[in-house]
Order: sequence, then structure tokens, then C-alpha cells
Amino acid sequence: MDDLSLMLHCLREAGAIALKFHGQNPKVWNKPDGTVVTEADIAVDDYLKSTIRTARPDDGWLSEETKDTPERLSKTRLWIADPIDGTRAFSNATRFWGVGLALTAEGAPVMGGIYCPVDDVLYHAVKGGGAFRNGTAIAPPNDKGPAIVPRRAIGPVEAAGFATQVSSEWPLLLRFALVAEGRNAAAISIGDKQDWDLAAGHLLVTETGGVVTTSSGAPLRYNQPKHQQPGLVATQQRWHESLIKAVGTL
Repeated sequence: MDDLSLMLHCLREAGAIALKFHGQNPKVWNKPDGTVVTEADIAVDDYLKSTIRTARPDDGWLSEETKDTPERLSKTRLWIADPIDGTRAFSNATRFWGVGLALTAEGAPVMGGIYCPVDDVLYHAVKGGGAFRNGTAIAPPNDKGPAIVPRRAIGPVEAAGFATQVSSEWPLLLRFALVAEGRNAAAISIGDKQDWDLAAGHLLVTETGGVVTTSSGAPLRYNQPKHQQPGLVATQQRWHESLIKAVGTL
């Protein structure tokens, strides 16, 4: 099975596992960092980790629900997973969550996918090969919808000529899909974000003519000693510079 087939297979299977817990009052607890996790997150992580490590034993692994180790830094290729992006929404039995999986090589994404099991929508993108929703190519957007921003960015972003939408029901990974499809002009986040919050959606934006950087405009590099990125601006190329100027001082 090639890498793309493996990724898409894993996303659908992982989504099926998660759906078995959805709306069934899964066990929920807080991790030491205060974030929420459910038994479904762990079950999906176990499946993805086992499947990828068996199929690609020479690759590295990074996931929100797996303890990180320095071993991955010696790997040319790294799989990055968010077993359930939008755990709070999942635990509340809403539809606003998904499973994310990406493959990076030499620190750059080469493919990524996000599966929304409740709606049976699968997004994926391949470096140089386009972005897709349920197998149909996503065309570069023309419309300038509202930018999804944190509350403190409303003033600067609106001054730059954009309507704003404060936060979103969709978790961060899926906001990349909203930008790729043109439903939102940008997804902006201030402060450190984990690699698993970003990697699976990165190529959806860049493969539809957009750009993804930190909030200071620097490129994202994955598989670094710290699995964090200092903020996020994901938008179409023509709007990137003005948005970076808008949020650069926040």
C-alpha cells in the first residue's frame, strides 16, 4: 500500500473507531496540562500508531496522545496525528470534530488528511498534487469570507479590510479546510500551537494557492525538538502580507 492509500485508509478506519464512542457518554478526563481527553482519543491513537508503525517501521511518530521521545528527530519521515481534533465537541456529541494525519519529510509536509466522520467528509492534500474533498479537487477560492481570529485580533484585522469571525465551532485543523474552500479568508491564531494542530491541514491551504506561516510570517518547520509553532496565519497568498502586518504586534 502506498503512502496516500495508507493515510486515507487509516483516516477512515480511525473515524469508524471514534464513531463507536460518539454520543455514548465516553469516559472523559483532564490531562496534566488541563486539556480534555476521552477514551475515544486513546483508542484512535492506539489504532493509528499501531497501523503506521507496522506499515512504516522506519518512520517516526508524533501524536497528541503519545508521549513524545527524541527518537523521532533522527527520522527523515515523520507521521503526525491528532486522533480527535475537537475533543470537547466530540465529548458533547456534536459534529465539529475530526481525525487528522499527516506525513512530513525533512521537516516539510508531503501529504495530510482530515476526516469528519459524522458528515463523512474526507479532506486530503498531496504536495504538488492538489487538495481534495471526498476525491473532488478543491479549486483555489476567489471569495473573501471572514477571517477566523482570536478576540484580541479583531481590531487590527478589521482595520486591514477583513470581516472577522471570532473563534469557530470548527477546531483548528478543520479551519484549514474552511480556508482552502474559501468559506473563510484566513485562520489566525496567536500563541504557541502544537504540530498536531496544524500538520494535517497545512497542505489543504498551500495546494489551493494559499500560504501557511507563523503569526510573524516565518515558515512552519516540523519535526523540531519542540513540537510547537509560534502562532498561525493560513490564508491566500494575496492577503498574507496585510494579515501578518495586522497581527505582528499582538
